[in-house]
Amino acid sequence: MKRLLIIIAFFLGVSSLQAQERTFWHKVNYFLTKPAVVDTTRIYQPKPCFSLGLFSTGQKAVFNTNVKFNIDNDGQSVPGLSTYRLSENLCKKVGLEVGYGNISLGYGFEVGHKSAWKKSAFAFNIIGKSWGVRFNYFKITNPFTSELTLGNEGDSLYIHDEIVSKESAILRNFAIDGYYVFNNKRFAYPAAYKIGLVQRHTAGSWMLTARYMQGRLFNSPEAAWDSYNLLDCFSTMQASIGGGYSVNFVLWHKDPVGPRDEKLRNLTINLTAMPVITLVNYLTTTSYEYDDEGNYSGEKISKIWCYPMPNYIGSAAISLTFGRIYFSTQFTYNWFYFRSNDAFVIKKMDLPDYVDDLTFQGSFRDWTVKGLLVYRF
Repeated sequence: MKRLLIIIAFFLGVSSLQAQERTFWHKVNYFLTKPAVVDTTRIYQPKPCFSLGLFSTGQKAVFNTNVKFNIDNDGQSVPGLSTYRLSENLCKKVGLEVGYGNISLGYGFEVGHKSAWKKSAFAFNIIGKSWGVRFNYFKITNPFTSELTLGNEGDSLYIHDEIVSKESAILRNFAIDGYYVFNNKRFAYPAAYKIGLVQRHTAGSWMLTARYMQGRLFNSPEAAWDSYNLLDCFSTMQASIGGGYSVNFVLWHKDPVGPRDEKLRNLTINLTAMPVITLVNYLTTTSYEYDDEGNYSGEKISKIWCYPMPNYIGSAAISLTFGRIYFSTQFTYNWFYFRSNDAFVIKKMDLPDYVDDLTFQGSFRDWTVKGLLVYRF
């Protein structure tokens, strides 16, 4: 009798665990495949399913800084310009993307000639109809280009020279972007960027956006010794808010027939412009010092609140849906700028007396083109 009771209790326990497991996976599946609340006369939602995609990307990042100053030459003010640039060659990647319902994961690797001596990158995106968040991080190690110009072309004191370093500098950048779509029931912002929603008729919406970004360009004292820069390392922290408009132009649409979206046809172009104001624009600069023999002897650090600056986030995409096949070509562009005046900088850095009126400005720009081909099972 005891053995029978134990066997009954065992089977009841297993059945309870199986029921809980089904409930848990049911909740997970509902979260992944939960339909969006939309105006179905404007937006069509394909049924959630597994998908497999192939993608290819091209991307490039550039960091530029211009340091302007004047030199006192026997009572005559001579203008000077020191520039610093670090960039990568065109980075080309291919990869695979797998998805189910509302989520997708992808992995890509660089092909062809390397874009930099060393490069690492990570991206994670949540692109929803109402809101979305993008996380991006990359690190580039590459030689840098330094230029020095003194005087004006044609002057007797005119000097212009350029150096490409043998040593490398390191550029790091981390950014978080978020957006909110106001007309999210009639306008499907993700339609041209991922599978899941199809825009039936042309529609648009005003959007809000915010960005937090941290970037650092590190130049070692050994590498900086051969350069012409008055400033050698830069670190920036920026917080921006803004808004803009996004629109989906539907050039061709045909509703599907049957449970597997047979005869579904759609061609959509998305254009998005998002100007922002960088309210928090904090910059730290480092200038290395050397002794008479060229040995590193210390550094001077300046911490500066730069002016609020207008900046820009923009994107464009075109998507083609043909039954269970989805193709998208996407372009994104970011432009962030900093600038500062410089009595404050000179005081902090204690520059030599013959250097005056130092000002600097810089920008970080990056762009990406992505092609994505997806089949929904």
